[in-house]
Amino acid sequence: MLSLLFFVIGGYYVTKGAIGLGRQVDYQPEQPIYYSHKVHAGINQISCLYCHGSAWDSKHASIPAVNICMNCHKSINEYVKGPKLYTEDGDEINGTAEIAKLYKAANFDPAKANSWDPATAKPVEWVKIHNLPDHVYFNHSQHVRAGKVQCQSCHGEITAMDEVKQVTELSMGWCVNCHRQTKVDFNYDSTKGNKFYSIYEKFHNDIKNHKMDSVTVEEIGGLECQKCHY
Repeated sequence: MLSLLFFVIGGYYVTKGAIGLGRQVDYQPEQPIYYSHKVHAGINQISCLYCHGSAWDSKHASIPAVNICMNCHKSINEYVKGPKLYTEDGDEINGTAEIAKLYKAANFDPAKANSWDPATAKPVEWVKIHNLPDHVYFNHSQHVRAGKVQCQSCHGEITAMDEVKQVTELSMGWCVNCHRQTKVDFNYDSTKGNKFYSIYEKFHNDIKNHKMDSVTVEEIGGLECQKCHY
């Protein structure tokens, strides 16, 4: 009887641990250059799509090329006006020194700014934070453009983060619950609104006839296995 009890308890904890494998909540790797989303996206209100523009048009959000960074930092070579920067461990960061690391990658000499050749830049080896299993299909444009999902829904309050970390599970259950709860923007007519969902004539008619007041992702096939799995 005692052996059976240990078997059940052991199985419970093994299963619970296995379910959490690969979820990486709170994963916060050290990056080659200290980049504060709080300063860029928060204080200076740079749109997420300025740096991650492919999130609007493609599956991947992608990492911005050094040349994107240099659009601003050709002129901004010192960090003097922003708040003090600190690592997660409380060590103060020299913002100007971090800009110098960017210049090294860009092969940029501020004294010779007019002669800089972007073709000589080398990519910064950023460490990817948010990872999904290879068998999972996720399309950023489907969510950001068609679904009008805010970046913070998956990535947390990114505009308040200095060092970015993963704050959500990004597990199957987490995605499924979101699809069950999230209402699709069905506001569409011939001149305005979300044209992506214009093909769902039945739902549009049901909303007009007050048979339903909203449509969730689940109702347009958001829980079908093949939508997310190859």
